[in-house]
Amino acid sequence: MGWATAIMVLLLVSYLFMAFYISVNAEKALWQLAGIVGSSEDAVIGLTQQGIIATWNKGAEKIFGYAETEIKGRTLASLYAQQERNDDILQLLNKIYAGEGSASHYEAVWQRQLGEPVNVSVTFSPIKASDGAVTGISAIARDITEQKKAQMALQKLALKLEKSNRELMEFTSIAAHDLQEPLRKISVFGDRLKNTCGASLSEEGRDYLERMQHASKRMQALINDLLTLSRITTLAQPFVATDMKQIAQEVVADLETRIEQSGGRVELGELPVIDADPLQMHQLLQNLIGNALKFKGEAAPKVKIYQQPVQNPGNNSCTIVVEDNGIGFDEKYLDRIFVIFERLHGREEYEGTGIGLSICHKIVERHGGTITARSQPGQGATFIVTLPLKQVRTAAPYAAQIAHA
Repeated sequence: MGWATAIMVLLLVSYLFMAFYISVNAEKALWQLAGIVGSSEDAVIGLTQQGIIATWNKGAEKIFGYAETEIKGRTLASLYAQQERNDDILQLLNKIYAGEGSASHYEAVWQRQLGEPVNVSVTFSPIKASDGAVTGISAIARDITEQKKAQMALQKLALKLEKSNRELMEFTSIAAHDLQEPLRKISVFGDRLKNTCGASLSEEGRDYLERMQHASKRMQALINDLLTLSRITTLAQPFVATDMKQIAQEVVADLETRIEQSGGRVELGELPVIDADPLQMHQLLQNLIGNALKFKGEAAPKVKIYQQPVQNPGNNSCTIVVEDNGIGFDEKYLDRIFVIFERLHGREEYEGTGIGLSICHKIVERHGGTITARSQPGQGATFIVTLPLKQVRTAAPYAAQIAHA
């Protein structure tokens, strides 16, 4: 046998070996693919161009209740809760066969064996031979019924919240007018009574009058704080670029008289420009600085406001610190101080309604931030506010349902 013949035999043996190797590995790959399809929790359905069901995996049996022998040979349209969509299905399958779409995804309502509806997320894809010709279509359907139920529950909750907001706005209107008008009359007539008849009243009568006036002022302050709390969301303004240093300067100017009376001082450090509601940022700093002036110790109050150094320049947040040298508090009460009407001190010790820090918490929450504090009794308090530098304006959730490619 010549060398040329030997080379041909060698090449033939190599070709046969490679063909056998490829065949064995291809068969192995097919068995692996069949195993994956068979064990899938999703329904994997093979279809002809006419929409006839050719294959049906265990996932499809589990979701729809039909055994493969019961469903093979039927049309896919028979699974639809709305039979009139048969034309849409055929149109879609014909487009995929014609190569006008590589895949099509949408959501639909199919039905189980006993007629029970099931929400599915479906993807249709062409099955191609080695030469690229479309030989069938696969439909992969995932049961999203529980997901849809959860969405419906969220929608109902949103409607309830919307109703609650409307009721809150109605309460705001009542509090702003109907409740405050008689309170103003009590205050006005109390003042008149004190000015015109105060001298003729007994000591006990003057005590009663002063208590009544004090109670009316406290009630007025409570209504004003409740109105502020309710308006944080109902009458909120859009977020705009807000210079926190400028806001802090305005607050200090507003509190100038209180600062002078207490003998205190407020030191302003560097503060950022953030996306925020300027009026609410003013309210936030006013409440925090006002608390620092109110809960002062024996020494004159000293309040520092500054931004903590940025650790990660790429981070979309900033931390603003309001630090004082006041009476402080035990940190075991940290969760309580932001709860409405919660007070760590009696009304006789410190004036106020117990709503100020609740307002701060709600403002920060509305801006997507956090507020906390560090403190020890007699050693002042440090309030730490973390806010986004830029508000992320995401579009409302949008799920496109495509009936055909």
